[in-house]
Order: sequence, then structure tokens, then C-alpha cells
Amino acid sequence: MALAVTTMQTPAPYVIGVDLGGTNVRAALIARDGTIAQQARRPSLQDQPAAATLGQIVEACREVIGEEDVAPEQVLGVGIGLPGIMDSDTGICFWSPNFAQWKDVPIGPTVAGALGRPAFILNDAKCAALGELVYGAGKGVRNLVMITLGTGIGGAFVVDGRLLIGPNGSIGEVGHHTVDPHGRRCGCGNFGCWEAMCARDAIIECAERKLQAGQESTLRDTPRGHLTPDRISRAAAAGDALALQVLDEIGFYIGVGVTNLINMLNPERFVIGGGIAQAGELLLGPVRRTVDSRAVPLQRQTAQIVPALLGDNAGVMGAAVLVRDRVENITAAI
Repeated sequence: MALAVTTMQTPAPYVIGVDLGGTNVRAALIARDGTIAQQARRPSLQDQPAAATLGQIVEACREVIGEEDVAPEQVLGVGIGLPGIMDSDTGICFWSPNFAQWKDVPIGPTVAGALGRPAFILNDAKCAALGELVYGAGKGVRNLVMITLGTGIGGAFVVDGRLLIGPNGSIGEVGHHTVDPHGRRCGCGNFGCWEAMCARDAIIECAERKLQAGQESTLRDTPRGHLTPDRISRAAAAGDALALQVLDEIGFYIGVGVTNLINMLNPERFVIGGGIAQAGELLLGPVRRTVDSRAVPLQRQTAQIVPALLGDNAGVMGAAVLVRDRVENITAAI
């Protein structure tokens, strides 16, 4: 299954995009030109029953409507991006890594019923890809791969202008392809998954190994339990040799995975986003060097490797695109 990315005019001038994470619910009232008119945040209450989180989504949506004095009929619908396995047709989330108590939660129907507007759900990495495709780093291309680097690694593929979805939204789950069969054990049970080698915990462990080996670094003064990829990136930006080595090693493994995807999918543009990508060229430089040395040359010439442009807004912007495509009956539905 696939989503054709295009837009049409409609009397409803606004869409609500929601980004549901393990810590916060963020809702944004978004105009048709992509301008964020209003936004609100609520704690996502991940340790409470699903009803509590759904209530936070509804209240955040009501806040952004109320702040702009927008009538419900001026809102085309609500799009919600979240991690997990879900059925975008029915709006049911079967499982989410951020919400341990969730099982077969009817997110779409519940939010739609409470607000009186259509509501749709999609994997958060795919929402981010839609946002970047229409408003950000993917604008103007029809073949795109996007990955998000954070606690895990999410991914999305756009082929001939269509976001690929698959059963239970499963196409693009790139974090569990193997980049080192003898590498770290992954949470999925495999060894050397891309996520296990490059995501948050791998970066921290790489730095800790070097510190334990006695390498000098400004990171040595970091309180126990407070070492983060952001701290490592900032140390690297300040010229810390250990931190630079960490980003170089992690960038190598990211580059191996990027090479695999470029060779398989031959995208025009490869967009790298997520919190870890905020390290910028200190990380993307090693990624590009690895791809240059490993990718099929013709495929590498086609693919531009670029950072995401929308930052934290990618998810809510993509959720807005999702709503417009669904409600306006574009040719291919999820």
C-alpha cells in the first residue's frame, strides 16, 4: 500500500498535526501553506492507561483550536504520528514501544469521536518523511529515503512520489537490518542491527568504553548516568578528540546502512533526521565518506545525503499532509 503525496484546495483552512512521544503530546494547528498558527503540549502519561493519553491528545487539540478561535468545521481533520505497529485504515495502534500498557488502542476513532473531526494515525518516522517531502529537505523530489536517529532508528521510503506503508505500516523499519553480524546485541534479540550499532545507547557505550580505557576527554567529568549523545556532540564541536572518534565510528556504521539503502532503492535524496543528527557535519561527514567508498558509484551519484530541515516540526507537518491526502481522496490511500 502507498500514499500519493499531493494536495488540493478545500474550504477548511486548517489541519491539526499531533506528534505523540513517550514524554509529550504536541499538537499544532497548521494552515494550508504550512504555517504553524498555534501549538500546545501536554505530558503523554506513558505509564497510565491508554485513555489518559488519548485525553491528553484531545485536550491539546482543543487548546490549539481555542487559542485561535477556530470553529471545528474550519479544521479538515487531525493527523497523529506515533511510534509502533498500527493499522492506519482503522486508526488502531496494536503496540507502541513508548506505551507498555497499550494493546489494540483505537486512537483514531476515539479522537475523531471526541473532536467531531476525522482523525488518522501513522508511524512517526513516516510522518516525519511526509513533512520533509512536502515542506523540507525532500521538497521537489519523487524518490526519497528518510531515517530518524534517536533512541532507535526509524525509516521511510518514498518511491515515485508515494510513501510506502505495507502491512501494519511495516515498510521502512530499517533499524533491524544487520550491519555487523558480530556486533552488539539488539533489543530485538539479533546481533549487530543498525539500531544496536548506531542509536543512542551505542553512542554512549562507545564513549564509555574509551573513557574506561583511559583516554583523556572533557567528558570524563560528566556525572554518572548523565552522558548523552548531545553532550558527546557538543564536546566534539569543541574539539574533544575522544568525542570526535566516537562520532567517526558511529558515522561509519550509519554510513554502512545508508550504503545498503542507496544500493537497494537508488533515491534522489537521502534525508537524515532525529536528535542524534543534530551533530551535523561532525557525524554526516563520516557517513558520506563511508558511502563514497562503498556504494555502487552510479547509485551514489544519484543520491544526495542531506540533513532534515524541519527539526521538531517534521512530525506535526507530516501529520497535516496525511490528513489532507486522506480527506481529499487522493488517488492512493494508505
